[in-house]
Amino acid sequence: MLATQQLHRLAVEKCNGSSLDALWELLAPLHRGWTNVPQALIGDFESRSQSFFWLLERLLREGHIKLHKNGVFYESPIDEQVEMFRRAFPESEKKSGYEDFYWWFFDDECPAGVAWRQADGSYQIAD
Repeated sequence: MLATQQLHRLAVEKCNGSSLDALWELLAPLHRGWTNVPQALIGDFESRSQSFFWLLERLLREGHIKLHKNGVFYESPIDEQVEMFRRAFPESEKKSGYEDFYWWFFDDECPAGVAWRQADGSYQIAD
């Protein structure tokens, strides 16, 4: 549990205001040097994906983020929003169609963008 708490803290501190690709990149093995995220959470695409979905759901439930499409916030239950992401998520980095997977988060196939809660309680859509 300590590892996931650390991952959550890093996401809130380091990714706040960034697009969803930043959450994915936080889980990149090449960043282990400064994140200290255990290999088990980021070892392969499947592990990294599960960690991403765990993080996405937790940030949604805690109100740190909201998902949107073209500036319209999703109002559906969080479980449905996460499931929508799971269904759309590529099975592998190669199947994303991009040499650098993070570009998938900016493609029309990606079901949502992210907005982060601001100090005044409003949500700012990430660029």
